[in-house]
Amino acid sequence: VISQTASTNVPHSFRPLGLVVLAAVVILSIRCASRSIPAPDPASPSQDEIVTLRVEVKNGAARNVKAIPLEDYVRGTVPVEMPLTKSDDIVTNQLAQLQAILSRTYALANRRRHADEGFDLCSTTHCQVYAPIDRQPPWVHDVVLAAVTQTKGLVITDGTGPINALFHADCGGRTSSATAVWGGAAPNYLSGVRDTFCVTAAYNDWEITLSRDHLRRILNTHSQTAVGNRLGQVTVTSRDSAGRASMVLVRGETSQTMRGERFRRIISEQLGARAFRSTLFQVTASEQGFRFVGQGFGHGVGLCQTGAIIRTRNGSTVDEILAHYYPGTTLEPHTPPNSVTKASLRPIPRPHPHSPGLRPNK
Repeated sequence: VISQTASTNVPHSFRPLGLVVLAAVVILSIRCASRSIPAPDPASPSQDEIVTLRVEVKNGAARNVKAIPLEDYVRGTVPVEMPLTKSDDIVTNQLAQLQAILSRTYALANRRRHADEGFDLCSTTHCQVYAPIDRQPPWVHDVVLAAVTQTKGLVITDGTGPINALFHADCGGRTSSATAVWGGAAPNYLSGVRDTFCVTAAYNDWEITLSRDHLRRILNTHSQTAVGNRLGQVTVTSRDSAGRASMVLVRGETSQTMRGERFRRIISEQLGARAFRSTLFQVTASEQGFRFVGQGFGHGVGLCQTGAIIRTRNGSTVDEILAHYYPGTTLEPHTPPNSVTKASLRPIPRPHPHSPGLRPNK
């Protein structure tokens, strides 16, 4: 038994995210900060000639590994990671540019993530969602082509190379440390920051109620979370500084302790990404089941798309947005050094703000 509601009483309202399906869910009013980037030197070797990614692309039940030049890959990720709207050319181009930088940086930092399986990146939210750009409407194709060209070669760096540019749809007011969410060591730029812009967004709140039997069956789909023939208790045993559930204890015939993100993922695998949106939740038990009330959408690490777009509306530049969510980093050209020139990003006054959608990511 599932019941689900989402708050819609906030006046304005990444993904997905992300940062996978927020296009119809989150509507934001945008006022854009534009960037001006000179065209790459035509005499320089292109990024396409330097970096080619092996990407596993699904075609129905079939899985094929394709060699895709980096910039073609970025073109394919932008419109599916950040849905675009036709309502405002300036806003749409700005969002496409921001996502192009994120997608390019993430791809370079995580290249060979699936090397043991014979390819570099998959085409799902485990890495980044990818679909050939020719599947998009002509106007989307044109917007994305322009944005990727204008940002060609630009990546976020911490001085040692492209960073692991994680992003998600909605942080609910504060991003989390990667260590708190997944464990292990994490770079300083993924230490978590406060986001007062995101907290005002619509669809920030969510709620879901699961019967005890339904949640038990979901947990039993994985041996590491299985509780047996009954489920008696779900308890958050620790939270991080952002308030997210770091560790969750489930008690049944067998007791299991797991990371909060794993708990979310297991439920999302069975019910979909929008059903159990984040680990920023409170849980209440009853005889019938468990009621979860939470905020945000996605894992909560790195750039919050909702907050980033609202910051853009308020006049922040791309540089400023990236510096906020990834402290200690800068936006710089990737190799070859002379293939692109980094330009200053200047806000442009916009008298008619409009609202593109967002999608959750990872």
